[in-house]
Amino acid sequence: MDCVEVPADVQKLMDLKKAGTKLTESQTKKIKQYNKALANPGKAADKKLKQDAKRERRKESGSVKVINR
Repeated sequence: MDCVEVPADVQKLMDLKKAGTKLTESQTKKIKQYNKALANPGKAADKKLKQDAKRERRKESGSVKVINR
């Protein structure tokens, strides 16, 4: 795993976790997604293509995400 370059944001989260800091659900999910992509790169590549296609379709239709809090 040392030979693979870890994105800076994921590395920062991993360091926080090692230090014993309680991570939020979204931070934990980001680490988990990274680990899953490492374990199965073919599936990760397929998922990325699918997600990129969704983003393109949304952009073409002019769809905008709205978060109401």
